[in-house]
Amino acid sequence: MGLFGNWRRKAPEESVPPAEEERYLEFDSFPFKLAVVQELMYEQKLLGEPYRGGDAFMERYAGDLETVSEETALQRLLPHIEEAEAYFRALKIPASLAGQIKSLYVGEELDIYYQINPQWGDFDCFEDGAAFDIKDIAEREIRQFPNLKEALFFNMYHDPPEALLQKLEGWGYAVKYD
Repeated sequence: MGLFGNWRRKAPEESVPPAEEERYLEFDSFPFKLAVVQELMYEQKLLGEPYRGGDAFMERYAGDLETVSEETALQRLLPHIEEAEAYFRALKIPASLAGQIKSLYVGEELDIYYQINPQWGDFDCFEDGAAFDIKDIAEREIRQFPNLKEALFFNMYHDPPEALLQKLEGWGYAVKYD
C-alpha cells in the first residue's frame, strides 16, 4: 500500500452491511411442525443431517428388547422420547425453505415418528397415536408456505378433526384423508 493509502479512510457507504438475519418458521402446532420437518429433513433432505435418534436407540437396545420387562423398557424409552421431542421442538426451520413444500403427508409410518418413538406399537400407552395428531393449525402457521397446495392425512389412528378439514379447505387447500 502506498503513501496515500494510509490517509484514505473508508467512506460509510463502503462499509460492509451486516448480514441479514435468517428468519425462521413459527409453529403453534407441534404435530404440524413434525409434518413439515418430515418433508424437509427426511423426504427432500434440505434441513441438515436427518435426526436418527430412534435408530441409535434400537441399536443400543437391540440385544435385549424382547427379554427386558415392560417397566425397564419404558424407563429406557421415555427419556429418549423426551430428548427427541426436545430436539424437534428446538429445531429452527429457515423461512427460506418454506417455498419447497407443495404437499404435506401425515401418516403413522413417517420416519420422524419412529425417530421420536421407535417402540410406538410396543406399549399400550402409545397405541392411540394421539401425540402425533394434528388437531388444529393456525392460519398464520400454514400461510408461511406459499406453494403448499394439499394436505394428505392417511393411516393415522384418528381422522383429522372435521373443523380442521373445513378450515383448510376454506383457505383453499386440497385435503385428502382416509
